Amino acid sequence: MKKAVIAAALLAVAWALPASAAGRGCYSAKDLEAEQALLFLTNLMVVSSACQQNDAYAEFRLRNQYAIIAYQKAMIAHFRRAGFRRPQSEFDRWNTSLANQISLHDGAVPIAQVCQQAAGMLKLASTLDPVGFRRYAAAQAQSAVLTHPRCGR
Repeated sequence: MKKAVIAAALLAVAWALPASAAGRGCYSAKDLEAEQALLFLTNLMVVSSACQQNDAYAEFRLRNQYAIIAYQKAMIAHFRRAGFRRPQSEFDRWNTSLANQISLHDGAVPIAQVCQQAAGMLKLASTLDPVGFRRYAAAQAQSAVLTHPRCGR
């Protein structure tokens, strides 16, 4: 699967994000990048599990652990600025809801088809180091600008 197809699939899931994530507060460029990075990570988690490619997810997390932590902190900060009293809890709820939405979406498709469509994502994940992951997330954030209210920053 080409990167553009992966991006379109991830963007489609992002449009279906819970109202609290997609409709509350404004998004800085850093927020958008964090959201897109975590969207990729969560999709990778679901797909790698469904396709029994758990090593792909584990290796990606290990290789990008510090970037992932930074992105998680950025999203928690976003929820804090958006006025949530418990931003960590909201982040956890958002992330769980995102994984559930991806699983439901993938569950409507035969597993062989999901895995075939995910081959490109799994390959991409195997090549992304922290610099590449940040570049990928920043590029995806450019598309997300159209669906998220921007902060005046």
